[in-house]
Order: sequence, then C-alpha cells, then structure tokens
Amino acid sequence: MDYQIEVNKNQIDVREGESLLTALTRNGIKVPTLCHMNRFSPTGACRLCVVEVEGRKDLVTSCSSQVEKGMKVSTNSQRVLRARKSLVELLLSNHPDDCLYCVRNGHCELQSLAEEMNIKERKYYGEKNTLYPDYSSPSVARDPAKCVLCSRCVRMCEEVQVVTALDFISRGNQTTVNSAFNKGLNVSTCIHCGQCIQVCPTAALIDISHIEKVQTALGSKDKMVVFHLSPSVGASVAAELKMKSRHLAMQRITYALKRCGASRIFNLGFASDVNILEEASILKARLENEDSVFPLVSSCCPAWVRYAEDHHPEILDQLSPVKSPQQIMGTMAKIFCAEKHDLDRENIFSVSVTPCAGNKYESSREENTHKGVSEIDAVLTVRELFQLLRSFGLDLVQMNEDDLDEPYNEASAVAWKHGYSGGKAEAVAEQLFYLTGNDKKEKFKFNPPKNMTGRRETKLTIGGKQLGFAWVSSISEAEHYLQHLKQEGRDDIHYLEVMACLDGCVGGGGQPVSRGFEMSRARKKVCLEMEKSAGKKYARENSAVNDMFKDGRLKPGNELAETWLKPVFTDRSSD
Repeated sequence: MDYQIEVNKNQIDVREGESLLTALTRNGIKVPTLCHMNRFSPTGACRLCVVEVEGRKDLVTSCSSQVEKGMKVSTNSQRVLRARKSLVELLLSNHPDDCLYCVRNGHCELQSLAEEMNIKERKYYGEKNTLYPDYSSPSVARDPAKCVLCSRCVRMCEEVQVVTALDFISRGNQTTVNSAFNKGLNVSTCIHCGQCIQVCPTAALIDISHIEKVQTALGSKDKMVVFHLSPSVGASVAAELKMKSRHLAMQRITYALKRCGASRIFNLGFASDVNILEEASILKARLENEDSVFPLVSSCCPAWVRYAEDHHPEILDQLSPVKSPQQIMGTMAKIFCAEKHDLDRENIFSVSVTPCAGNKYESSREENTHKGVSEIDAVLTVRELFQLLRSFGLDLVQMNEDDLDEPYNEASAVAWKHGYSGGKAEAVAEQLFYLTGNDKKEKFKFNPPKNMTGRRETKLTIGGKQLGFAWVSSISEAEHYLQHLKQEGRDDIHYLEVMACLDGCVGGGGQPVSRGFEMSRARKKVCLEMEKSAGKKYARENSAVNDMFKDGRLKPGNELAETWLKPVFTDRSSD
C-alpha cells in the first residue's frame, strides 16, 4: 500500500491513482452504486456513490474521484445518506409498481437499495412511463418502463460487444434506452449474447422465457420430454450454491428434473466430444490441403456466428462446418430416441439447459428445423433452471443424486473445457496432435500465455509443423484480433476459438445475474476441478461417441452429416 487516508475517522490503506470507490470497497466499506462495473471506466451517471470529502463544497462521486494524500472522507454522514435516499426515491417515482409479478423480485438492485435506505412509501410522484415492452427477439425481452438509465447495458453492448444494439435515445427527461429507430430488437444489430441481461440492475432486460412451454410439455401425456444438460450448467450450479460435492451437481440436477417429469436426461458434453473430434478432423484435412485459408474459426458460439454473418461475411468459409453441441444433441435425441421408442419426432420435446442466452436464438434459426420439426424445442438458461425447480418445490441442496441416461450419459474432460475461453482451442490442438500420430513420439504440451488479457495465442509443433492456436472472448477482442491478423498479413494462426461472452460460457448471458465478474472465475475453477476428476480425459475415449461412428450412422457426406449436423451460414451484411 502507498499511503493512508481517513475514512469515517479511521485510517485505511490506499494505492496511488486508484479510485476512491475501489479503495473503500477493498477495505470492506460498502458504497451503493448502480452505474459502476468492474473493468469499465467510471461514469458517475447514477450519483449514488457520493461521499463527503472535507474541504469540498459539493458531494463527490467516489467512482470517478481518485484518492489523495490527506483526504478525509465520510461515507455515512447525514448529508450523504439524505442525498442517496433522495436519488433512489426519484428513481422510484415513475418506476412500475409490479414487484410481485416481476421476474427480478428479490434479485433487483433498485429494490435492494430501497430496502437498505429504509424507503417505505413513495415520496415523489412523477408521470408514469408510457413505454411498452419489446418481445420481438427470440432471446432477450426488453421493458423500457423499468429502465433506470444506468448505462450498463449500453456500455456492455457498445464497448465489449461492439454492436450498439442498445443506445440512449433523445435527451433530458425524455431520454430512454432503445434500439435504433425505436424498432424491435429482432431487426436491430443484436447478436443475442445476453450480456445486457447480465448487467441490468432491474428487469428492464430479461430472458424470453421458455419455462411455460417446458412445464406444458412435462404435463403432457403425448410428449416424451428429453433434457440435454450442459456440463457448464453443473459448474454454475455448484458455484452458485457453493456445493461441497461439486462432482455431484450434474447428478442432483438429473434427479430433480426427473422429479419434474422428464423422461430422459442426456449429457450435452457428449455432443461437445463429437464437436471436438469433427473440428480436429476438419483442421487436419485443411492442413493437408495447400489451398486452404487459415485460420479455421470455431462456430459453436451462436452470438459469434451471428456477428460474423452480419459484419464479416468474408470469413464465413473459414467458420467450422460443424454444428454447435446443442444442435448436435438435438439431432441425436430427435433421430435415435424416436427410433428406439418407436415415436414420431414431433412427439419428442427436446430441452437444452445451457448457460448461453444465444442458444435460444440458435434453436429458432430456420436451418435448425426440418420439415416442421425443430432440433431443439426449448432452451432453459441457468436462471430459468433455478426458476423451474422452484416452481416444482425442489431444492438442489437437499436433493438426491441420479445418473444421466444412456446412451448419452458420458462426457470426457473436454466437455468441461468447452466452458471457458481457451479450453476448446486446447482440446482441438490435442486431438489434432493425436491424429498426426505424435501421441507416442512426444508428450502434448499446451502452454497458454501468462498474460490472460488481450490477445491470447500459442504455438505448437504438430506433425512436424509449427501451428498457431489463438482464442479470444468478447466480440471486441475478436474484432481487434481479426483486424490484427489482416493488417499484419499473418498466416501463422491455424485455429481461432471465439466466444462472444467475457471469459467464455462461464460468463455466459444465461448465467445467474452477477454484476461483477468474480463468479465467472469461480465457475471456471469448478470446470478445472471437474476436468481433473473426469473418468475419461479425451473426447476419443467416449465409448458412446465411438459407437456412433462405428455403426456408420454418422459418416462424412452421408444424409445425417450433411442435412442435420452441417450448419448453414448466411451473409446478412446487407440486411
């Protein structure tokens, strides 16, 4: 620590150049704020973080004020408390009074602030907003009447995802957050990543819920309801509930879903193994073709695929021609379960449970529907999974365990690697190393760079060639990296993994709402722990996957591979 300042008549340690809010928070002093986000420069937009500094006439915003030597600060004087309370009361003056019906009831930051500041009645009466909800998007619902103009969604959309689907409209007391030309999100530049939901303090941005249609299917006698459970969801549940037996999270979720009425629970990690094996094979084939253009770019993230279609149609031929694990798993359920149980495909209701809000959009894409039958009928985010289980009165902490169902109950450690940025690149590199016959000659070593921010790439010697593997998370990083490769004329990167969400799926738009980014680190830690304890280390060791390839059902060029498992990418740049 560099020096000390006085806060509430006590000395605290501070670092030169840091913000006052950062110093206070690190020393255990909570200061309310709505607009502040870690990793972002401060704006002081909400004014809730004001404190009193001796010698200054006006209250100062702690998020945008730096610490200074000799500073004497009061965070809880009567003047400060009155100012904060008045600010929250003004926000409540035209806020909808529908907390009992609001999806964020009990998890709303504005509601929490009102409780903390002992606000028990409406003091100011403003004209109610006459703004209407927007449910046009397949993934994100928007209710501008509940917006508090904190700017968090705008900054996330503009600075991190660089699509600016949301922005401030008008000025003064007429200011709102809206999509361009006041049109629906379905015709905006939205890529359906769901990161705006993650940072919204109220219910101005929420999921397009699939809970009701899942409940309806579970109650139908004519439907066989099949759930596909992503290993990343198990990591999220274990981290969120602070489960000690983390390796039992998937089994507890399985038991709970069967009590809800599910017929089968499959491991979505099975499809992750298929995805890795296919991409490594494609990369090997391209390396053997002198005319191939590199890098081969991952296509398992639907938000990234949508961004590439909108803004980079020139690289669509470089996207991996393999569907995402979700859609692969939907195919397996619709085809093989229908045959095994002598059912029509439309009588199988396929539900994906995933940390990705973009999977809702992906399941609605036209190419993922065949003769009126969707590969995936519903997608539940981790948030919706918790809500579904609560509606059935089930508590995962007190739940028993049950095994996932055959034949898709197995997943290798690779499935957990899909959960965080860089994991998939490592898995593809290892499988390529194996395909070249080097597994007996030397040990595979994947050494990621020590700096885990910005550009991340590594070089490996595989098959006598030096190959480059790179990975980025967030669209801004992907955009910068693509521009870097183009401007530098680099041809030494052969595989590029892109995840639209910060840190990968552990920071996905469908995760439990977390204002900071600490929970993504906790989820990654669980993924790493589960990798180490996985029974099978590599995707090629998955016996169910091997059986599928051996029986000839899935072969390059056959109907299943070409019609059901090969994605279709569309140039949308002129839309």
